[in-house]
Amino acid sequence: MKLFKKVLAAALAGVLALSVLTGCNNSNSVATVKMLDALNDWAKVYGVDTTFEKGNKELQEQVNALVKTVDEVGKGIDFGDAKDFDDVYNAIMKDKAARLKLGAWAAKFTQANVGDGSPLYECGFADISATLSASSNKNIYYAGQLMTSIGPINAPDTKWDNGEPNWAVGDKSYVAVATGEVGGKKYMIALFQTTAVTNPKYQPGDNGMGEGASKD
Repeated sequence: MKLFKKVLAAALAGVLALSVLTGCNNSNSVATVKMLDALNDWAKVYGVDTTFEKGNKELQEQVNALVKTVDEVGKGIDFGDAKDFDDVYNAIMKDKAARLKLGAWAAKFTQANVGDGSPLYECGFADISATLSASSNKNIYYAGQLMTSIGPINAPDTKWDNGEPNWAVGDKSYVAVATGEVGGKKYMIALFQTTAVTNPKYQPGDNGMGEGASKD
């Protein structure tokens, strides 16, 4: 998962310039296609066994709804002297009303289960306020400035053994992208739909805490 985060950050950096140049409101479809190319290229470079494909209309509507929620809750928040999207994000997370609305959006995703094909959703955020260079090398540099919060929205129940969870992300992920602006900062959100599969590294057994011990 840590490697997956790095791959997404680099891939997002490669498509941010497109969003800035074409305009946030009308570039979702094009940005998604470009992101797919970037994600699949970087997956090959880093040896990540994941294939990325364009999500369906429902996935696009779900990420659009998230952007709409973020933009709307942002109108009622005083961002003061926020310097970057990280400051804006923290201000939103500290706002009770904003957390309730974002929680309501997330609550629509029923819990995924391991190995039954039920959808697992993950989300990534990127700050696109900065003007990016045409140089791909410099765009990779901007990956370090991305605001990424990738993690399961509807994770399955997790068991652990020797530091390994009993599930991992599947090898095919569908992607939808949307962009917005809050607190004077432009941002991009990517919503990923995959499945939770059995982690081959997970070996349940007696790890010193009793037979079949696990921690949730």
